[in-house]
Amino acid sequence: MSGAQKRIAAAVIFSAALVSAALFLRIDRPVKAPTEQAVAVVNTAPERQAIPEQDKNGDGVPDWQEALQTTKPLTITGEPDEGYKAPETLTEQFALEFFQDMVRAENYGAFGDSPETLVASAADSLAREAVDEMFTAKDITTTSDTSTESLARYGDTIASIMFTYSEEGGESETDILLRALRSQNENDLQALDMKIVAYGNYVEQTKKVIVPNNMTREHLLLLNSYQAILSDIIAMRNAFGDPMLALLRVKRYQEDAQGLFTALDILYTKLINNGAQWEAGSPAQSLMEEG
Repeated sequence: MSGAQKRIAAAVIFSAALVSAALFLRIDRPVKAPTEQAVAVVNTAPERQAIPEQDKNGDGVPDWQEALQTTKPLTITGEPDEGYKAPETLTEQFALEFFQDMVRAENYGAFGDSPETLVASAADSLAREAVDEMFTAKDITTTSDTSTESLARYGDTIASIMFTYSEEGGESETDILLRALRSQNENDLQALDMKIVAYGNYVEQTKKVIVPNNMTREHLLLLNSYQAILSDIIAMRNAFGDPMLALLRVKRYQEDAQGLFTALDILYTKLINNGAQWEAGSPAQSLMEEG
């Protein structure tokens, strides 16, 4: 039962109680005969005397009205409360906005949004917070050289970036996060720092690659996949400070990881279909064999 329904039900119960009490008081009570009462009859209404208004300065505004007016500016003394801190994290902002929406809905009563509507709106708002800013063709450098040799060099460069900055072994990002949450030890999240550095290097170095212009779409797909996972890991690193954002990014992390695998597969498939070849032991060939 909503707050409005509860108030209506309480009013009905209270009214029923009053009616019952009134009926009880009337039962078996002797009815007194009405007695004659003296009635004052006024033939004419008393004359009303108007109170004259004073306007001492003759400006057309009554003195009493001028007394209510002031042109003196309101001066606020004292320093603002330094203890207040505006919400910075997504968790703090979401909590404040959701609370404000609930209060407004309660004040509007039957005309306010239902709790279900507020929750759906909040979910949509949170989903928008998990959307990354995408890299575009303006963020990369392309070349018109689309020869098989150029494509092969490009494929080797992409693979070399991955081998240069990848970590050997170790826990996965989600395993590190789960361990930290179970132990409630924020220091366990420090293990994510090296992964943040690695994916940061993936992004920056991949942006610097000279891209054959027929590989622009595939290159941007890979670059944005790196950026998405980097954002996921950064949010996991701050799970204790901003748990709401961490939850959103963890929920999409598996999709982002699958997206990265798909981006690499699409990129190298197109390179091969366009005639790129690599010798055994080359970075691109080693990456495909591992894949």
